[in-house]
This record gives sequence, structure tokens and C-alpha cells, in this order.
Amino acid sequence: MIKKGLYFFIVLCGISCMAVTCKKNTSSVTNTAQPANTLLVNTSHLNFLYTPFTFSDGTSVAGIYIYCNAPAYQPIADDDEGFTCVDDVARSVQVYIRNKNFSSDTSMQNKVYNLISFILHMQSGNGYFYNFVFPDHSINVGGQTSINNANWWSWRALYSLSDASPVIRNRNTAFADKVDAAINTLVVKIKSDLIPLPQTTKVVAGITIPQWLPGGSGTDQASILLLGLLPTAKHDETIKAYIKKLADGIALMQEGNATHFPFSCILSWENTWHAYGADQAYALMKAGEFLNDTSYINKGIAAVTNFYPWLLQNGFKSSFDVQSDDSNVTLNSEQRFDQIAYGIRPMVTAAAEAYRSTGDNKYADIAGHLAAWFFGNNDAYKTMYSTTTGLCYDGIRSASSINLNSGAESTVEALLTMEIIEANPAIKAALNKYKK
Repeated sequence: MIKKGLYFFIVLCGISCMAVTCKKNTSSVTNTAQPANTLLVNTSHLNFLYTPFTFSDGTSVAGIYIYCNAPAYQPIADDDEGFTCVDDVARSVQVYIRNKNFSSDTSMQNKVYNLISFILHMQSGNGYFYNFVFPDHSINVGGQTSINNANWWSWRALYSLSDASPVIRNRNTAFADKVDAAINTLVVKIKSDLIPLPQTTKVVAGITIPQWLPGGSGTDQASILLLGLLPTAKHDETIKAYIKKLADGIALMQEGNATHFPFSCILSWENTWHAYGADQAYALMKAGEFLNDTSYINKGIAAVTNFYPWLLQNGFKSSFDVQSDDSNVTLNSEQRFDQIAYGIRPMVTAAAEAYRSTGDNKYADIAGHLAAWFFGNNDAYKTMYSTTTGLCYDGIRSASSINLNSGAESTVEALLTMEIIEANPAIKAALNKYKK
């Protein structure tokens, strides 16, 4: 079985794959800081990656090219996995519907309808979603990163559809009904497959690990699943109880405190923390708000208060693993690179939520400081995202090497970050203070 997270590694590295004929994009990222009053959100590159196509049964949809490689920035496909996937399409939907121009931009609205149509078409008979589509427009039903099971892409679909449903219902009731039907079908499957899992634990390297989360102990996956279930839980006591169960599992993986390593970090899987998809702090805050339980909110805020400043002071990490001897937690090993937009956006999201929840400007400062990674305040001292083109480099490989490709994941994660900053003047002011 392919290791957890391999798909994201493949996206980051931009492996050599079959070229797809398309219009050439000559945009590139500059290394010049933008003026403080420049709008941060630019969907031009995402729009370029957007591609309408038709499934073999005649269903018209649209996808987002996964890979777009330097120096020509020409989208490419991968023969083994595919050219577009639910993971990236789902997040692109969230970028568009959160855009301040969405309500008045019919072109953007049409993109959302077509992208959602893609997601709906990828739902299988068992309720879960397939992930990838091959260049010939057939669904990849056998790949380990694409099969219809309880995995990242199904939770991505749920989160995106849950976000989109009320927005779409205001404009197209019939289409919103289809969205809600897909959500309900997946929720039924979650109730049968995941909710019955007993709340048992195991010990790995001295760390107590919950076994009732997706992927065994995946707080990263559990966070996306939790966020996607919140709208459903309002009217379903079974799902409400499951939200608490997920939150309990995520909270159990928090280690350390304000003075002890790893400083309220919420581990991602077993005894490992990785930056990509680390939405645990944000998910706990949202769960606490929904459950009216400040204990979850406080745990999420503790990660922002203690762990994120430690990262800012000691250098961003790609991942690390720990061990415990009952008296303290110590570092086993760490990886500083690769650093990617998907590792920064979750932290900015959580810090912005802590600011919204408390009104304390120190969290706006943390959010802006973290976001400055995109604008040269990073190990490579390079601007990673261009407000002029909307293009974001795929990652920092070392202090002297950048992955110059700009695929779907880096693009959408950068844009989701910029939308948060643009909506919060205090965070934008902090960004302007810290960017290079």
C-alpha cells in the first residue's frame, strides 16, 4: 500500500509526465515585494489551470490541472494518476466561493458549477469518491491515491460541497439539491463505516494514539472530515456526537505546553507532525464553537499561541517525530524541507480563527508573520507568490533551491491564504510588517 501522504509528495516534486497541448502561460513569479495597498488575491493562474471537459458518458464538467511546470508553465498530466483530481478541484471551489467577487462574477459562478459537477460525477455507488481522472477522461478507479474509500479526497469533497451548498442554493435550488444528496450519501457511509469504531488507543514511542480516526490515527484527515460534517451536524444528533468523538481524538494528540516541547503541537499521525494539511488547531476551535465547549477552543488556541511562535523562532519544519518517556517529550528527528504552501495555509487559517475568536491582536500578528513566508520571509529569501500573476511556486527544497513549478495545490493553498489576509486588515498590516 502506498504510504500516507505520497500523493502530496508527488504533487510537490512535479515528476516528469506526459505533456498536454494547451495555451502557453508566460507568467512568472517576481522577487519584488508588492506595495502594501496591492490586492493580494489574483485568480489568473487558477483560471489558467481550469479546464472544461466531457466524461465518456457525455457529462460536461471542468477540472483543474494538477501540474504546471517551469519554465513554460504549461499544464501537464500524469499517465499513472491523471490530469485532475477531486482533492484540487474541491479546494478550488472553496477559493472561488470565498472570493469577494463571487456574488457578482457570473464567469466565476459558472466555473464553480462545472467544478462541482465534476465532484458529483466522481462519487461512486458506495458513497465515497474516486480522486483522479486520466487524460482520456476516464476515471482512475484502481490507483491507491484514487480508489473510492475512506480517505482524504472523500473528506475534501464533503468539505467543499458542504461549504458550497448554501451558496449554490441561493442561485440554483435544483443543483443545490444534487449537492445535498451527494453529501447525504457520504454521511450514510460514514455512519456505517466510521462512527461505530471503538475509542481504543495504542502507544507509539511512548505517545498515546487514538485508533478511531480516519487512517487509524490521522488527525489531519479527521480535521477535514470534522469541518465537512459541521453543517450536517446541526440537524443530526448522531453526527453531532461524532463531531465530539473526532475532536476528542484530535485533542488527545496534543503534546507539550507553553514551556515544554513540542509546545502544544497537535501531532498529525502517530508520533509524527507534518506541516501539510495540519488543520487540527482550526478544526478544534470550530468544533468547540459548535459544541459550545471552550476546552476544545482553548486547545486549538494553545497550538497557535505556543507552537507556531516556536516554529517562527526556530525555523519552519516539513515534519518531525517525537518520543515520550512519561516525564517529557523529546525530538527524534526532523525534516526542514520541503516547505510548501499547503504547510503554511493551515497555520494562517488557525491563527486567523484565534484572532476572530478572541479579538487579540497578537494572533493577527502571528497570522501575518506566518503568511510572510509567501513574500520572502523564508529560508530561501524568495517571494513564493506573485500578486501580479497569481502564480505560486510549488515549494522550497532547501535554503538555496526552489521548486519553480506552479501546480494546482500550491495555487489554491496560496489563494486561500490570501483571501484570509485580504478579509482581515490587522493580519494584512502584520504581513506588510514581516514580509521581505
